[in-house]
Amino acid sequence: MSEPKAHIWLRDEDRSTERRTALTPKNAKILHDAGFQVTVEASDKRAFADADYEAAGCAIAAPRSWVDAPKDTVILGLKELAETPAELPHRMIHFAHIYKDQTGWEGEMARFTKGDGLLYDIEFLVGDDGRRVAAFGYWAGWMGAALGAHRLLERRAGRDEILHGVSPYESQDVIIEKLRALATEGDGDMPTAIVIGAKGRSGTGACECLEAVGFSVTKWDIEETRLLDRQTLLSHDLMVNCVLMFGPGLLLANKSHLSDANCTMKVIADVSCDPFSDFNPLPIYDAPTSWTEPVIEVAKNGAGDAVEVTSIDNLPSLLPAQAAEEFSDQFITSLLRFDQGPEWKNAANKFDEVREKAGL
Repeated sequence: MSEPKAHIWLRDEDRSTERRTALTPKNAKILHDAGFQVTVEASDKRAFADADYEAAGCAIAAPRSWVDAPKDTVILGLKELAETPAELPHRMIHFAHIYKDQTGWEGEMARFTKGDGLLYDIEFLVGDDGRRVAAFGYWAGWMGAALGAHRLLERRAGRDEILHGVSPYESQDVIIEKLRALATEGDGDMPTAIVIGAKGRSGTGACECLEAVGFSVTKWDIEETRLLDRQTLLSHDLMVNCVLMFGPGLLLANKSHLSDANCTMKVIADVSCDPFSDFNPLPIYDAPTSWTEPVIEVAKNGAGDAVEVTSIDNLPSLLPAQAAEEFSDQFITSLLRFDQGPEWKNAANKFDEVREKAGL
């Protein structure tokens, strides 16, 4: 007789700007039809209607009611949790951003230890080949490049509209049309752009966005950053950083580099956005930017122009439905084999490794 399937509980995201989801109604129906019990918390933020989940056979629950769910329930989300409850007794699936010594990682791990829970961090759900089973990387790179290009092109046109905040866009086509129109307003040649980590998912998205707007893109990856030519790097107008660091070894630029007489950089889109880690290759800001304040100034370049950074840490939520549909389609295969697939065992092993490191 086969083992009963898990009860998957899709929680409402704690973050007010998070529109994405790890499980779309289409894939919730696939889980339901495969014998999983699926509960979905009602949400006024999610890019998909509660009624669509109900039609897929899911039970609908109140927001944050997962805290009182039976201990054997599997809590599925995307982004990090609110600070309460203090103890986490469930098996939880989400991006926690605590495995690279980020600020507060020990306290977050302690919540799981106190509650005897388990974290399957989506970033570390990898197969035996070491590849992640699902990621938003392409959309993060694409959207980060779009915001960086928007700020650079509007500065060239003498405008500042993005400084007033951003909100979800209707589609990629709408963004490209807007950026192409901005490009026609400026005088002179098209600004220069460089993408770091261009061969990865995020880098691919960034390059495709910039090329669609009309930029000629310099593409660097590990070969070009091994012996970094920083002067060439900082001679571009726009940098999009898509490098995912798991240890020390790469410094793209600090504030002194940006203030050098030869630096002409004006905008940096830091897609990797890891300011709380000691491994951050851009130690020029100390917290992510936000939807309400998407751009901050961090230095003056050699010509006295502002060097600005955009570093929103949930970029794909600015194109929430498109990003969620692709992610959920990647993720459903793993959810269907919860918790027996190699990715689940690898993520559990990573959790144990980090917990031991914390001495918990």
